Amino acid sequence: MAQTTPTARTSETRQRRRTRGPALDAGGRRSRPPHDGGLSERDLDARLDERFDRETTKSNFAPLMAGFAILMAAVAALTVLVIGAESSEDDASSAQTAQEQTAAAPDISAEAGEGIEYERYQRPDPTLPAVPAGEVKRFRVDVYEHVTKVSDDLAPTRVWSYAVNGKFNRGTGVSEPIVVNQGDHVKMTLVNGANKAMDVKMPHSIDFHSSEVAPNKAFVTIPPGERHTFDFVAKHPGVFMYHCATAPVLHHTGAGMVGMMVVKPKDLAPVDRELWVTQQEYYLGEPGGEADMGKMEAKEPDVIAFNGYAAQYDKHPIKVKRGERIRMYVLNAGPSIWSAFHVIGTVFDKAVTDNGVQRHVQTINLAPSQGGYVEFTLDEEGEYPFVTHAFADTVKGASGKLVTENAKAGGMAH
Repeated sequence: MAQTTPTARTSETRQRRRTRGPALDAGGRRSRPPHDGGLSERDLDARLDERFDRETTKSNFAPLMAGFAILMAAVAALTVLVIGAESSEDDASSAQTAQEQTAAAPDISAEAGEGIEYERYQRPDPTLPAVPAGEVKRFRVDVYEHVTKVSDDLAPTRVWSYAVNGKFNRGTGVSEPIVVNQGDHVKMTLVNGANKAMDVKMPHSIDFHSSEVAPNKAFVTIPPGERHTFDFVAKHPGVFMYHCATAPVLHHTGAGMVGMMVVKPKDLAPVDRELWVTQQEYYLGEPGGEADMGKMEAKEPDVIAFNGYAAQYDKHPIKVKRGERIRMYVLNAGPSIWSAFHVIGTVFDKAVTDNGVQRHVQTINLAPSQGGYVEFTLDEEGEYPFVTHAFADTVKGASGKLVTENAKAGGMAH
């Protein structure tokens, strides 16, 4: 027996509706709807036609929607596959890039530097230099470029440095401090490589944060062998940075051209001992070669040191006396990493920084180029480490020790 589809039933119903005449009563008149409000046969057929039409539409639409759902699922699956493939390609590309960078990075180990001539280490004296005599404080600042180590564990590197009034710090990467009193008239003469021993190969300059002068006149760049003189009045007390301002400044400061200038405030109380500490970063390139600009831009120093050499005051501590009042002048010369200077085993009675005067301080926080001084006493005989409390930087060399005269060695590692 043949099965009748909904569409066929609908067509038959419509055909019956078209061929059927109006309903007549026994007298030949059209019949009227029942008085109870029921539907006539014609109205009922019309309702059925509408229902069949709806059912037919639903019946035909369902397979279409099912097909559309299948299609969309396929598209989604394909999209996932494509994204996954692209992600895998990106991961593979990133891994390959990392491998290439690792392969391209120079070996800066001490072993890799064997055979390279470099200056032998000489411990910088951490005692703050005296203010020069004379009504006008005159400083000759010499630029020199030299190959030295900045860590026992790493290869030699080429550093650009400043010498002040004939005081060089060869064998390290630090430049000598400049010290004056507030209100002093200061005259600076920059000499960019006075002779072949200075080994200067490029233009340099000098910028003093302690001065109030027109930079385009005072901080000019000069070629090798030239000199430039300017002067200013040190009106403001504090611990200031001086540095090379020749472009690109990051490269020159990251290669070593930074230093401390102390302007002592008027009526500064005397203390038993004054020390200086400059925190500085080093970015090693090929052994014996220039500093690595890529590492500077990425803020990835190989060494962060106090006074130009990693952990030197751990191996060669600073001798002090129990109970004496100590003032330490601290500069974060950067160029990019913050410092959190802290002396373990004491509290700073007084701390003076760019942020003002504070009492009872555990740590001073210094942005690159900021400085200050702290005052304290060491109440007991012993070893007192000083560090940046950013310990990931401490392990790169920013550490040292203050050791009292009668201290017993050992007992603590930090």
